[in-house]
Amino acid sequence: MFNKNPFPLKTTNPFWQELSDIRQHLHKFPELSWQEFETTQFIEEKLKSWGLDLKRFENVKTGGYCDLGSGPVIAFRSDIDALPISENTKHKVLSQHPGIMHACGHDYHTTIGLGLIKYFLENKSKLKGMLRIIFQPAEEAAPGGAEKVVEENIWEKVKCILTTHVDPTLTPGKIILREGAVQASSTSLSIELNGRGGHTSRPFLTNDLIQISSQYIVQLTAFLNQITDVQETLAFVFGSIHGGTTHNIIPEKVNLRGTLRTLDNEILEKTLSSIHQFSKNFALLYGIKIKVLFPTNCPASINDPYLYDEFIRFMKKAGLENNLLMPKKPSLGADDFAFFAQKVPGLYLMTGGKGTGLLHSGDLVLDDRLIRPTIEFMAGFISYLSKSNDF
Repeated sequence: MFNKNPFPLKTTNPFWQELSDIRQHLHKFPELSWQEFETTQFIEEKLKSWGLDLKRFENVKTGGYCDLGSGPVIAFRSDIDALPISENTKHKVLSQHPGIMHACGHDYHTTIGLGLIKYFLENKSKLKGMLRIIFQPAEEAAPGGAEKVVEENIWEKVKCILTTHVDPTLTPGKIILREGAVQASSTSLSIELNGRGGHTSRPFLTNDLIQISSQYIVQLTAFLNQITDVQETLAFVFGSIHGGTTHNIIPEKVNLRGTLRTLDNEILEKTLSSIHQFSKNFALLYGIKIKVLFPTNCPASINDPYLYDEFIRFMKKAGLENNLLMPKKPSLGADDFAFFAQKVPGLYLMTGGKGTGLLHSGDLVLDDRLIRPTIEFMAGFISYLSKSNDF
């Protein structure tokens, strides 16, 4: 927790109690990606009780956004979906939907978005311009909800977008800020090799696709490592290979599935192009056909340099340097917030919520005390940023 509150929020205990009740309700009734209908209705009803409206997306059936104020827009992303995970039944606040759980903290993210709206509703003088809270569906899906929301007609006056993600390893009040890439890209690969099949006694009359596919995997991996700067991060791994039906038939088709992750979107684009070119040349060499698809492709989340510097200035001005952690290594996980950060300048933070278990685990329990310090520093930064001469 913060030792002192440099930006005291003019709120009462019922303010925080209401947010805790909101969080617990959301946790009890989680919904999977693209199915967040009850969650959306709950958000809408809560906003109406505060005299506000949830504006629905034109091309997405769940989620929406809420505006407060007028003028240049600072946006904040709250993701609202849950995961297909069974929760530990010993938890005090327990999912009432079997096999579905808020195991990634999105119940907290939604609560934080609602909390920011209510705070600035009660303290309008703290905000210059407009605050837009985007309640985004399907962050856990691939492709995810951000790819749809970024196509909505809601970005004309948006100057930047912010978000924060809970971290179960950090004490409440601690904040992680990373320069540059904060989350890796994540691209799924689907590669199909086609050739002449036949009997294993006459492999010279076939394209021996089992043997050829093994060469393809080894040579493509070596090729990508060779053309990538050793100082850059490139994680390229195949996780699935399927081909053939029995021991004495050479198959006509082999399917490979894999994942590519990078921390640089220019390297990502170069690598995807190189995979296509390598596959074309490899197919010519072996006299086969290779079909390369990238079913999902989420870029890396890159923190905007200006917002990065401004957040550090804000934390220093607030006397919160000891609460700010700036590790060198980013996560190789992915977040579709990256699509927003390509549309407008973005800042992605991690905030402490230490409890038990890990993200995407049925054992995850976060500390409800994370709500207050997270809203305090985020509301303080939004206020600071909205009144900046450069904004």
